[in-house]
Amino acid sequence: MCGISAFYSFTKINNEIIAKLSSCNNDMFYRGPNEQDIWNDDKVALAHVRLSIIGIDNGHQPIFNEDKSKVLICNGEIYNYKLLKKDLQLKGHVFSTLSDCEVILHMYEEYGENLNDKLDGMFAYCLYDIKNEKLITGRDVAGKKPLYYSILSEGIIFSSELKVIKSHFSTNALNFENLRQVQKYSYSISTTDTYIQSIKKLPNASFATITPKGHLNIKKYSERNYKATFGGNYQEACDEVKRLLFNAVEKRLMSEVPIGVLLSAGVDSSAIAAITRQFREDVSVISAGYKGNFSVDERKEAKRFSDEMGLIWHEIELDSNDFSNSFNDILNHIDEPNGDIAMFAQWAIYKKAKAMGFTVLLSGNGGDELFYGYRAHNEYAESLSWIENNYLEDFARGKKEKLKSIVKQILWLNFNSKNKFLLNSKRTGHLPVFEELTKLAFQQQIPFERIDWHRIDTEYYIDKIYNFMHYAWLTNNCYFLGDKLAMAQSIEMRSPFADKELINFIDTLPLDIKFPNQQPKKLLKDSLKTVLPDYVLHRHKTGFTPPNSFTKHIIDNYKPLFFDEKPVTFSQLVTDIFAAKL
Repeated sequence: MCGISAFYSFTKINNEIIAKLSSCNNDMFYRGPNEQDIWNDDKVALAHVRLSIIGIDNGHQPIFNEDKSKVLICNGEIYNYKLLKKDLQLKGHVFSTLSDCEVILHMYEEYGENLNDKLDGMFAYCLYDIKNEKLITGRDVAGKKPLYYSILSEGIIFSSELKVIKSHFSTNALNFENLRQVQKYSYSISTTDTYIQSIKKLPNASFATITPKGHLNIKKYSERNYKATFGGNYQEACDEVKRLLFNAVEKRLMSEVPIGVLLSAGVDSSAIAAITRQFREDVSVISAGYKGNFSVDERKEAKRFSDEMGLIWHEIELDSNDFSNSFNDILNHIDEPNGDIAMFAQWAIYKKAKAMGFTVLLSGNGGDELFYGYRAHNEYAESLSWIENNYLEDFARGKKEKLKSIVKQILWLNFNSKNKFLLNSKRTGHLPVFEELTKLAFQQQIPFERIDWHRIDTEYYIDKIYNFMHYAWLTNNCYFLGDKLAMAQSIEMRSPFADKELINFIDTLPLDIKFPNQQPKKLLKDSLKTVLPDYVLHRHKTGFTPPNSFTKHIIDNYKPLFFDEKPVTFSQLVTDIFAAKL
């Protein structure tokens, strides 16, 4: 896990650019506290800070190929590097380091731009083909590792962090549409835009090339493919889910530094901990709860599970009264505006985990999004399907005689206790947005909404919604916060449920197998019957949202810095702070 920056010059690399890249390294030293370096020729400069996890004594970056005609910097882990390395060595490639990332160099020599879909891991890299003056960058399928870029008059800058581009290379106008999204949803739903117009994100599952003429070309190398090609039965699907999840965990245990597992009392994190125990004798788990008697505190249940599984249990108690003291540090490290108040608890957990000596943490993030774990989203999808099947099609066909009864059914749908969220929940509703910001955003571009389901090409609304959950909610909120806040403490976060082989298999299942009887996470739970005890499998789902009294205090005492309106939500407050910083 590292921090990377790359500059592709339209003219010639000079001392000023090298000095700026050195400042980039220094500004994100926490991403790589073990070592740093800069390499350059006349066209390209590469900067790298390293958090040593694999090949500790022989993994220095930048890394060169055999004849030094290609050079690489990478942030992340390549989980299948041993298999790739063995194959590459049989083909004559010679490795100079013990770093897992070096396989990217030799994969490029062997496969060119087609290397990305052969990588299994979480990564963001910049590879320079020196002889051809061609820069290639890539980002992993799940979008676990960030990569920002900005096109300048003198060249193109890439980096792991937006703020170093903003501080040393590019400051431009605010992207009001992006700020509007954060106020409305608490996070940005764009795969490419940031809150600064001139700074973009390389989308997940994408790679970019820059040619000697300075042309930037971005392509997707992987897409979700919802085709029910699986020919087995339900039990066979369960067996395969179990096998793939075991493989996903085993891959993520490769490390030369201490690993811990974040453990709540839920199915996802308990599964990761239990499976880890199958591969390691000593497994450390970390459970957190809030000081006081809060319903989201699951430490008691987690301790029971830990004791029964023979795990080494570590407890963290969070005091929300301390959160305000870390507010400015958190905003400085998250890089982009985000309104998820879970950031405070995550910051405290990672900080204490680092003090305990952990450098790698495994998380259960992604389980709910892969196995239809949100009941409200499931009911929303059911309602959308009902409306389309019972109203829109008939109305389009001119069956006006049914209109009266259909209107009655829609009213029932909206006000029935099961489906009233259509009017009131965040699934179709939203957080309040400043009127001033709404106008500014509309002047810049047409608003981008998460309910534009026609953009997602799948048959079922349930898959449209969960597809969105993956590329927007997980990538732009959950994995985003996990990377930013953990790396602030020099900790690497790994998520087995983000495993691409597991996700690809789920996408091949018919809906009645992957979502049987419309029961949330039933396929996962049935796959884990021999792994987890019944009291974990059947426990009522709880989130880990902190008490919000401290954020209310911050909001009540906040004076607007940029917008005229006073914030009434945490998302509004955060966007105002970021807007004022530009």
